[in-house]
Amino acid sequence: MSKTATLRLIPLFILAVFIFFGAHYFLYYSVVRFFGVASHAIRGTILTIIFLLPISFFVFSALSHLKQSSLLNFFYIVSASWLGLATCFFLAACLIWVLIWLTNLANFNFDVKFFSTLIFSLAGLLFVYGVWNAFHPQIKNIEVRLKDLPAYWQDKIIIQLSDVHLGHVHGVRFLQDIVNKTNAQNPDLVLITGDLFDGMDGDLSIFIETLKSIKAKEGVFFVIGNHETFLGVDRAYLILMEAGIKVLDNEFIDLEGLQLVGLSYQGSHGEPSASGKIRDISEIFSSLRGKGFDLTRPSILMHHAPTNIAQVKANGIDLQLSGHTHVGQTIPFGIVTRMIYGKYYYGLVTEGNFSIYTSSGAGTWGPPIRIGNTPEIVAIKISN
Repeated sequence: MSKTATLRLIPLFILAVFIFFGAHYFLYYSVVRFFGVASHAIRGTILTIIFLLPISFFVFSALSHLKQSSLLNFFYIVSASWLGLATCFFLAACLIWVLIWLTNLANFNFDVKFFSTLIFSLAGLLFVYGVWNAFHPQIKNIEVRLKDLPAYWQDKIIIQLSDVHLGHVHGVRFLQDIVNKTNAQNPDLVLITGDLFDGMDGDLSIFIETLKSIKAKEGVFFVIGNHETFLGVDRAYLILMEAGIKVLDNEFIDLEGLQLVGLSYQGSHGEPSASGKIRDISEIFSSLRGKGFDLTRPSILMHHAPTNIAQVKANGIDLQLSGHTHVGQTIPFGIVTRMIYGKYYYGLVTEGNFSIYTSSGAGTWGPPIRIGNTPEIVAIKISN
């Protein structure tokens, strides 16, 4: 990333840190008030714990990028899990403050300690469900019509995998479950739309044999996501090559009359793009046309983020497959992803002859938790 782009991100980073630790202070203040904690020693202990846990996430995230260790991996998972639990507790605290305000307005006697215990307990159960949900991706079946689709592809099944985030949290067992569910659909084509890897350090060769076991008649294809840029694109390429997965890096391939295009998650000059938006794809498509890409023939685009929609339409794409958003991964962050990506933040959107499907993704980043949405393996039936 260029120096200018990095400088632009600094104010956003400072704001994010302020909100992050402000939310933790709000949680500390709420717990002290709700449960009537008067002891300065106990208050200090609670404050220390509440602030050390989020700090530990940043520390162990950084260390995990530098060194592989079972102990570091354990502490990373614990600190990441805390962020998920803290989110549930934050929402619980907000609910309790609303109840206090409403009961004060109604002049109603409200046992704050009892109801706080109840609501925080329910928040804890919600967290447990969220963790379970995060590790059990489901098959999502959709149907998409593509104009002038060749007879060969009529009613064929394409599997889209996105945002698996293999690494310290999601390991070989998780990947094997995804592969088993994928193969059970008997797909004709498997398309992986980025963030297959989480971007952490570690021995990625442990995933090769399982990735090799993905079965698809017309092959398995991949485009780079933002987390592969964290990991190192060349390193990701080596693993994918050994697994027999074809990478489409700003290129296309003709599969029995269906054009498959892959746009990498990069800026126009090769640097990683913070938003996932390729500044100008016209030059890329101009190059593709020089190599035989035909705007009038049916085509599917793999691009990690649901961006550049107008340009994609102008270049004759019939179906764009994206991910990246995780649908916010857990409430209430889906609101943020919807603000950023609009109606393309999740699901199938059809506009004339153009369709886009943005997947919620199969894995998680950061907190291993999913609340308010379901991790998915997308089975797409295509027809005329």
